[in-house]
Amino acid sequence: MQRPQIPVDEAKRLAALYATELYGTEPEEAFDRITRLAARLLDVPSALISLVGSDTQWFKSRCGFAAQHGPRDTSFCGHAILTDQAMVVEDATLDPRFVGNPSVTGEPHIRFYAGVQLHSIERDRLGTLCIFDSRPRSLSQEELDELHDLARMAEELIYHRQLARAAQELHEQLLHNAAHAPASSATAAAAGQVKYLLTHDALTGLANRQALLRSIAESIPAWQAQGAHAVVACLNLDRFKQLNDLLGHVVGDAALVAVTRALQSHLRGGDMLARAGNDEFVMLLNDPDGEERLLARLHELMNEVNGHAYGENGDISLTCSVGFACYPQDGEEADALLNNAVTAMRHAKAQGGGRIERFAIAQRREMGRRLTLESHLRRALEREELFLQYQPKIALGSGKLAGFEVLLRWRHPEHGVVSPEEFVPIAEETGLIAPIGEWIVKTAVGQLAAWREAGLPQVPLAVNLSARQFMQSDIVAIVSGQLAAAQLPPELLELELTESVSMADPGRSMVIMHKLKSLGVALSIDDFGTGYSSFSYLRRLPIDKLKIDKSFVQDVEHSADSRTIVQAIAAMAHRLNLGVVAEGVETEAQAAALLDAGCDQAQGFLYARPLGPEDAADFIVAHRSQAQPQPVRAVRRRH
Repeated sequence: MQRPQIPVDEAKRLAALYATELYGTEPEEAFDRITRLAARLLDVPSALISLVGSDTQWFKSRCGFAAQHGPRDTSFCGHAILTDQAMVVEDATLDPRFVGNPSVTGEPHIRFYAGVQLHSIERDRLGTLCIFDSRPRSLSQEELDELHDLARMAEELIYHRQLARAAQELHEQLLHNAAHAPASSATAAAAGQVKYLLTHDALTGLANRQALLRSIAESIPAWQAQGAHAVVACLNLDRFKQLNDLLGHVVGDAALVAVTRALQSHLRGGDMLARAGNDEFVMLLNDPDGEERLLARLHELMNEVNGHAYGENGDISLTCSVGFACYPQDGEEADALLNNAVTAMRHAKAQGGGRIERFAIAQRREMGRRLTLESHLRRALEREELFLQYQPKIALGSGKLAGFEVLLRWRHPEHGVVSPEEFVPIAEETGLIAPIGEWIVKTAVGQLAAWREAGLPQVPLAVNLSARQFMQSDIVAIVSGQLAAAQLPPELLELELTESVSMADPGRSMVIMHKLKSLGVALSIDDFGTGYSSFSYLRRLPIDKLKIDKSFVQDVEHSADSRTIVQAIAAMAHRLNLGVVAEGVETEAQAAALLDAGCDQAQGFLYARPLGPEDAADFIVAHRSQAQPQPVRAVRRRH
């Protein structure tokens, strides 16, 4: 075993460490969230934020580990701080630095370790964010990148502490100077300015998170004495990142200021509004007047935010999600109330956004499940847990098989088959949808090749492309490469895009669509009718089909409005030489109504539930005389 060396700048390093005032202090939720996330995302039993002192290491945060501190001379982190490169030990029993180390031969029996250095604002090495396991394992580059990202989050917390402490000391010094030189109004004004900057957001002028927490904590004794009630409500803007990406941060900042003014106009005496994050606002509402009036008030606030439009032509709107926690039922301390309001807000966003939700204990379990699924989804591909199913599409006029839509599924080893409605949004948010989407294209094209080799009639497959996959990956190269490798005619592959994909960045979308179209594949717009596409805009797109959203199909038999909408979509689509496909068809009556309305193809449980590859092959065989690509319409070339 090798004891870690002492860095040459040890004195300066220790001074920086102790200046953070973190060493030797108790755990804090802000740091604990990071170690919990590290353990879940990287699927390890233990994670630590370890601060390396002169002879001990102090664990500011620990997940899956009981001890609060340990000796430096046997620590892995003592070795890790000797360099700025992440230290990864795949098997400690094979590393001469750790052979015979008490932490390896005894509790906690470390075999695997990975640590990323944590620095002070002056770039002195303070310690590490580390993960470890009692079994040997490797760490992929993607996983190491995740550990780096989490370490940067921990560093940002440390930076904020250092800056806040420095600002506080400056404030105290200015006050001291003002007391000894009362004639200096400039000094007193400077002290007031520093205090303001410590407690307020620079962009909106609102109180910051720490000021809000202090205000809640200071109000609680009075609430207790008076038996009063209060509410902490967290409001988060839906899809604000897309607004920033699309229109720029200047417009994004203007939107945040507009939201601030809208919310301020509805506050009452004694209420407080704070900006707790980039697109997150928190309101402290005193005397909520009962839950019914509270909900009415929150809906009023939500509608005020939703009523604003942004962009050069005012054509982009924002919605928001709201979560709230009530004192004292949902928490009796400031941190608990705020954390529970945030949990409720995240639950509202997970339900699709644009909702108001009150905190409930079950939401914590739900968030835990989401974090678990996110962690496990990262390895679902390599563990071959993802699979595809195929749902037939039928030509309404002839009853012939017109093709299949490819549907993604996940068979989780513990939770069984997880609904794509649950895991696809997670894949979108985390960026996992890009590699998963590439796998879908590869697998679908491979299935087409397998059916051809089995002597089956060739039928087209439709693959749905996510927004992130379409805009951020080299989808043209992926599609052309897979088709070339399988030596398949491109017309057997159809790519489905949602309306929001084509509208998010019309110029770039158009370029990518034309490149895909030049390969010879078919393009369709999925879930048509739920977004904002106009037919004048669709005229410019090189698409072949529209798929009518199932919400219209469900009512088409009984609702005159739905029938009229479907008829109008079909008529306009046919004028543009576009085929029309209806999804979610479950009854013969619906199919008849859709045929009468002018739809060309349909899919749904009426014809078959999603099928595995073998059952889909049997379906093709059963429709052998009919199984051939059905040209819906002769598509006019548009330039």
